Amino acid sequence: TDPVIQRVLDSNPLLEAFGNAKTVKNDNSSRFSKFIQLEFHIHEPASSVLLLPPKAEVVGSICETNLLEKNRVVYHALNERTFHIFYQLLAAPEEYRRSVWEEGLVSELISGEISGSYALPSSFKYVGDVSHSPSLIEGKTDAQRWERTLSALELVGVTGDALRTLLRTLCVALQLGNITFDVDAENEEKSVIPSALELEKLAALLGVEPQELSNAFTTRTVVAYKNETFQVPLAPTVAKDVCDAFAKTVYAKMFDWLVASINRATSYSGQNHDQGEDTTTSLSSSRPRYGKIGLLDIFGFERFDTNQFEQLCINHANEKLQQKF
Repeated sequence: TDPVIQRVLDSNPLLEAFGNAKTVKNDNSSRFSKFIQLEFHIHEPASSVLLLPPKAEVVGSICETNLLEKNRVVYHALNERTFHIFYQLLAAPEEYRRSVWEEGLVSELISGEISGSYALPSSFKYVGDVSHSPSLIEGKTDAQRWERTLSALELVGVTGDALRTLLRTLCVALQLGNITFDVDAENEEKSVIPSALELEKLAALLGVEPQELSNAFTTRTVVAYKNETFQVPLAPTVAKDVCDAFAKTVYAKMFDWLVASINRATSYSGQNHDQGEDTTTSLSSSRPRYGKIGLLDIFGFERFDTNQFEQLCINHANEKLQQKF
């Protein structure tokens, strides 16, 4: 199989890993919408006498995504899961997890004569209790899906430092859920982060000082007249909202970066047209013509106990499409 075609085929499971999740209705529900343009070379028959139809071969693809359900990073209902990739990373081999983030993805378990290393989803509050989670998703465990995701990432060129940065970004999103906020004992209008250890882990991941990170979550900067600035303390509930918003933004930016990386690996137009290749040759030319077929894939109509904004938009789009077609 042509390497570009193989990357096109493997890009969809990769998007599923980062953009799909278990819902009450579907164990592998797409939580984003995408518009895929399949790129073709159209070969005209050598002789027009035979009146043979032209042949087409796939040479690449371009994917545009939108309406990622970012809120699923920080919240999911009972019997549901957040995005698959979190569980896959936690199910990766111990040594691999250790190489990504030893302080958070590997914990020592000592029980009698048994000593080993493990990573439990329940260690991270955004992932939470998985006792109701299925052991298999479409016949495969999270560990098996991790191996496929890792291979697909390498196939689209996400390797080395880029791969490690991607996975550590996932760890940032996970660790943000472990940051909690309490009322400051000296001033009830202020908030504090009670767990210094969890804050230090996150600060180390981000490469910043813990105090700087604490200030960013618990205060906001107000710019007044003549550019005077002063700090306004945030209540614990507001500080938590800030932390959750940061987690959602981090994941969304990472997802956009991944889609761009996939497009660089699979797009024929990006690799060739920018170099001046003529793709608009006439029917009489011996060179193949270039064409596209667009496929719109939006995630389905669902009704949850709490419907988020993205789901509202998708439900509205589904209703309009149903009326039209």
